[in-house]
Amino acid sequence: MPVSPVLKHLFRRTGILFAVFLAAIILPYVLDFPPKYEHRINEGLHLVAVLSLFFQAVIWANALVNHWRELYIERHRDEYGAATTIGAMAAFARVIFVLLLILMALKAMYIDVGPFLAGLGIGGIAIAFALQNVLSDLFGALSIVLDKPFVVGDAIQVDDFSGRVERIGLKSTRVRSDSGEQLVFANGELLKGRLRNFQLMQERRVTFTTRVASNISADVAETIPTIIEKLVQAQPHTRFARSHLKQIGDATLDYETVYFMTDPAYALMMDTQQALQLAILRRFAEAGIQLATQLEAAVKLKTAGLV
Repeated sequence: MPVSPVLKHLFRRTGILFAVFLAAIILPYVLDFPPKYEHRINEGLHLVAVLSLFFQAVIWANALVNHWRELYIERHRDEYGAATTIGAMAAFARVIFVLLLILMALKAMYIDVGPFLAGLGIGGIAIAFALQNVLSDLFGALSIVLDKPFVVGDAIQVDDFSGRVERIGLKSTRVRSDSGEQLVFANGELLKGRLRNFQLMQERRVTFTTRVASNISADVAETIPTIIEKLVQAQPHTRFARSHLKQIGDATLDYETVYFMTDPAYALMMDTQQALQLAILRRFAEAGIQLATQLEAAVKLKTAGLV
C-alpha cells in the first residue's frame, strides 16, 4: 500500500521529541518506582510527555504548512504575487496552529484555559477593530489569489480606470494604466466594485454607425447593408452579426453595423476597424454614395463660393 506524500513528509520531521514522548508514556508501565516518589515521578513524566508532544506537534504543523505552501507555489509559479500572499497565509496558519496546540497542552496539564480564552477573545476583537482595513485588504488578497477574478498580466477595468495588472500584493494591487501611470487599488476596495476582465474575452463585439447622405434612391439605400456585410466578411478574424438602416435623419441615413472579432486583442480590433472604414470609403466612392460628412463639406464649400 503506497504511503501518502504528506505522511512521508511528517515522518521526516519526526525526531527525538517524539521518542521522549513515547518514553515518558511507557516508563510508568515498565518500571517500578518507589511508592514514596511514584506520584511525583508520574506527574513529572506526564509533564515531559505533554511538552515533548507539544513541541513535536508544532514541528509537524509547521511542516504541513510549509508543504502546502510549496505545493501551491509550484502549481502557480507563473503567478507573480501568489507566493507573497500564500506566504502571509502560511504565517497566519502557523499562529492558529500554535494557539490551538497551546490550549490543548494547557488542558492536558489540567490548567484552566477559560481566562486565557476570554482574554484571547477580547484581545482578538480589539485587534480586529484596530486593523479592520488591513484585515480587509489581506482577505481581499486571499480572495484574489484563490478565486482568481484576475491574475498578473490581465487587462482589467475598475470603474473608469483601466490597465494591465502588474502586481498583486498583500494590501494592494498595482495596475499599469493605458496612459502609462501606475494605479494602486486597495484589495478590499477593489473587490467591492464592478470589475471587468478583458483578458477572459473570447470575442469582442464591435458596433459602428455609418451616416450616408439622404440624396440617394430607396433602391440604393437598400443595397448598403449588403455592401457593408460583404466588406466586414472580407476582413480576417471577423464574424458578421447585422447591418440595418437604423433611422432617417433630416439629411442623413444612419446605418448601424455589428460584428464580432474572433480574436479579442484590442490592437487587432483597431486595425480591422481602420481597414473596414477605408474599404467602405472606397466602395461607396465607386458606387457614387456620399457620406454625410462629404455632403456637409460640399455644401459648406458651395456656400463659401469655393466650388
